[in-house]
Amino acid sequence: MTTTPKIKAPVSGPGLPLLLQMLMGMLLMGLTSVPGATATPDPKNANVKALDRLHAGLFTNYDSDVQPVFQGAPTNVSLGMVVTYVDIDELNGKMTTHCWLNLRWRDEERVWQPSQYDNITEITLKSSEVWTPQITLFNGDEGGLMAETQVTLSHDGHLRWMPPAVYTAYCELNMLNWPHDKQSCKLKIGSWGLKVVLPENGTARGESLDHDDLIQSPEWEIVDSGAQFVSQDYYGYMEYTLTAQRRSSMYTAVIYTPASCIVILALSAFWLPPHMGGEKIMINGLLIIVIAAFLMYFAQLLPVLSNNTPLVVIFYSTSLLYLSVSTIIEVLVLYMATGKHKRRLPEALRKLLHGHLGTWLLLSLFSTTGESQAEKTKEMDEHPYEEADEEESSPLGINHTEVPGAKANQFDWALLATAVDRISFVAFSLAFLILAIRCSV
Repeated sequence: MTTTPKIKAPVSGPGLPLLLQMLMGMLLMGLTSVPGATATPDPKNANVKALDRLHAGLFTNYDSDVQPVFQGAPTNVSLGMVVTYVDIDELNGKMTTHCWLNLRWRDEERVWQPSQYDNITEITLKSSEVWTPQITLFNGDEGGLMAETQVTLSHDGHLRWMPPAVYTAYCELNMLNWPHDKQSCKLKIGSWGLKVVLPENGTARGESLDHDDLIQSPEWEIVDSGAQFVSQDYYGYMEYTLTAQRRSSMYTAVIYTPASCIVILALSAFWLPPHMGGEKIMINGLLIIVIAAFLMYFAQLLPVLSNNTPLVVIFYSTSLLYLSVSTIIEVLVLYMATGKHKRRLPEALRKLLHGHLGTWLLLSLFSTTGESQAEKTKEMDEHPYEEADEEESSPLGINHTEVPGAKANQFDWALLATAVDRISFVAFSLAFLILAIRCSV
């Protein structure tokens, strides 16, 4: 007997209607989640939060790698900056800027009616969920460092992103007026994929660049700033210019006070008695060592620049040269004051030393006659002649009809040494004065 298989009828029951209800609910939820939609949500889906429906409607089939469109063209990006801290590395020629960026753009497809979503007018998103401009530093070290923060999306399609960033830009430093220098550094910030970057004027000062909330650096203070847009062939960027003034109050005690002491000691050495040449040379030697130490300090502190050597360094190096010349002069003065001179001074020079020139150089205190002259010569001369030498010596150039004593002759040479000291004092005073005016900042 042949058995005919039976065809089973479709299973009836709640399964199929439930499936149809779920499909219809998803369709209605998708319809009511589309931006700008006016349909009323199905009461059966009232348990779904308005924020979830809004998020699902905004980012269904959304590609975060594609630049948004506004009015039929790729959206423009507005860029602003709020500077919080600035530091300058003189040795490497870099300026490090800590800041907050203020980025704004629009997406015409990310809009909704707040009345349909519990009056939600703004939502926050992860920066990885939406398209964000790839901002970089064009004239810096590795393009800068930006942190991941949330993006704010408004119901009218405005997106705002404020990430903190650290930029290290290369600067052309001018150290001529160090330590009272001002340094201007530029930050070229933009994106290789954006041809138009607009200045964002939404900062506290209503400008694209704001530094009112700056954390004061112990050394630098921003005194001026500016911003402008620069357009290139395939990209654009904002060029921010920051001018920083160095806080130089500490350098007054470290640099200028020692410099004043060096000048005073160098000039006072000329007023020591001429036979104290050893003490003069010792003072100059100590000052040379001090200046050399300062120059080594400057070499470690300042960068090696080819065209703008700091004026302070020029002052110390020139003072070193002056002291070297002064030491040579003191050696010559010591020789004139203490050497055993058998040749008389020219009569014309003697008259100058004992005349008006000697008065102007305050030499009249030493110009005496007789025994007092001899006594002063003993004080100024470490090697006085013996009486026997006076009678035996008859060098050329001495007037035999009026031969002075050896001590008187020695006194004239000591007087000449003193005159050289006084003239050198005047000359070096003028030289240091001109140097100070030339190197003043």
